Amino acid sequence: MTVTKPRTGREPVPDHELVARFRAGDEQAFTALYERYNARITSYAARLLGAREEGEEMCTEAFLRVVQGRVKPTGSFRAYLFTVVHRLCIDRLRWRGRRDRVLQLIGRAPPEREDIELRTATNERQRHLHRAIARLSTHHQAVVLLTYVEGLTSPEAAEVLGWTDQQVRSKLAYARRLLRRELEGLNDG
Repeated sequence: MTVTKPRTGREPVPDHELVARFRAGDEQAFTALYERYNARITSYAARLLGAREEGEEMCTEAFLRVVQGRVKPTGSFRAYLFTVVHRLCIDRLRWRGRRDRVLQLIGRAPPEREDIELRTATNERQRHLHRAIARLSTHHQAVVLLTYVEGLTSPEAAEVLGWTDQQVRSKLAYARRLLRRELEGLNDG
């Protein structure tokens, strides 16, 4: 027999409870989920896309999908939400690639990518790290951002990215090696 302690009001309500309450019609539960994840989801999308406005747009679209019930989480709500946002970002990056190819064909330069992190980095080492992360492939950027910045576990990142846990660990190790080389170059220079 499992005995659960009553909440004292200080512990946050677990995601799965909020999701169940939202599905039962409790709009405050949705608001709680939105407040819990809005900044993190927006930040992840903005870093991946390089534009704050697009990050906000992806966050809005992800929560809209939650409200519309177009897809339902089966495991961790956090991993589910990052999965939705990640897929929206990948679609946006693909769209950008097609747009940029068309612009090049007609003789126009594609717009420059805004680097949000570079604007707010407080020291040269941080700026160098953010530049190095931005030079990684989209997959390697995603795995670094999800695990180190957003704090997802390797299995959660695997769920978000549609990979195995081993693929996440492998890509993360590769990304760390690349970043370490970049930072060592900074120390040598």
